Amino acid sequence: MKLQLALTTTLLLATEALSRRTCGNENPPAELIEKAILFKAMQKLAPKPVEENPVPRTQVIPLHIHNVYVNKTRDDGYITDEDVKNQFDVLNDNYASTGVSFDLKTVTHTENKAWAMASRGSTSEINMKKALRKGGYADLNIYIRPLRNGLLGYCTFPDTIAPGSDRFFLDGCDVLFSSIPGGSQAGYNEGKTATHEVGHWFGLFHTFQGGCSGGDLVDDTPAEGTATYGCPVGKDTCKGDMYPGLDPIHNYMDYSDDPCLTEFSEGQTVRLYQMWDHFRVPQGSANRTIFY
Repeated sequence: MKLQLALTTTLLLATEALSRRTCGNENPPAELIEKAILFKAMQKLAPKPVEENPVPRTQVIPLHIHNVYVNKTRDDGYITDEDVKNQFDVLNDNYASTGVSFDLKTVTHTENKAWAMASRGSTSEINMKKALRKGGYADLNIYIRPLRNGLLGYCTFPDTIAPGSDRFFLDGCDVLFSSIPGGSQAGYNEGKTATHEVGHWFGLFHTFQGGCSGGDLVDDTPAEGTATYGCPVGKDTCKGDMYPGLDPIHNYMDYSDDPCLTEFSEGQTVRLYQMWDHFRVPQGSANRTIFY
C-alpha cells in the first residue's frame, strides 16, 4: 500500500511539475531532413496552380489506441473508453483541414507497471509494443500512458524499415495520459499533444526547427527563432525582410498551449502527403499521388 501511494505521488508530482510543452522529438534524422529538402526543391520546380484546392486529397488512417497504466485509477494512468473516443474526435477535428481522417480500429487497456513507466528505447518499451502493436506501417498506434522525464509525448518519424524489425514495432506515438481531453495537465489537456506528435509520425518538423537559419523546410510557415510557450500574440523572433510574417504560434507543430493551437498550413498538408506516399502508403495502394 505504501509503495502504491509513493508511486501515485511520483506520478502526480511529475504531472504537476510540467509547466512547458516537452516533446521527445527534438531533432529529425538527417535522412529525413534530406528528403524534406528534396521535396521542397521539387515543389519549386512544379508549383501547384493557385486555383487548386488546398486540400489535395483525402486519406483514411487506421488507428489503434492503447492505454497502458500502472493501476486502474486515473492517477495511475488509466483512462476510459469515453476518454479514448474524445481523443479520437480531437484528432479527426484537428486534421480535417488536411483531408486526413482516422478510423479507430482497436482500443486496448493494459495494466502493466513496467510497460506503463517504460523509458524510450528501453527493453520494456519494445516488449510492450511487440505485444500490443497492430497493423502495418500505414497503421498509427498511439500509446497513452505515464511518461518519464517530464515528456508530454514523442513519436517516430517515418523511415524505410523492415517489417517485423524492432524499429517496425517501435513505430507510433506515446502520449502522456494527463494530456488527453479533460486531463489534469493544465494548459495541455485538450488532446492536442497527440495532434502534435502525430504530425511527426507523418514527417512534419517543429516550426522552430533550426531557428531563423533553419526552419521546418515548408515555405508557408514563417521562420521562428524559438519555441512558443503560452500564446504570445505578436511574437516575432525572426525579424527583417528575409523573414516575413509573425511566428506561427497557432500551428500545431509549435509548442504553444493547447488552446492556442488551431492550424496546419497548406504547405504542411502537401508535405504530409509527400512523406506518406514515400514512406507509409500501403503496398499497391491506388490512392497514391506524390505532390511536388
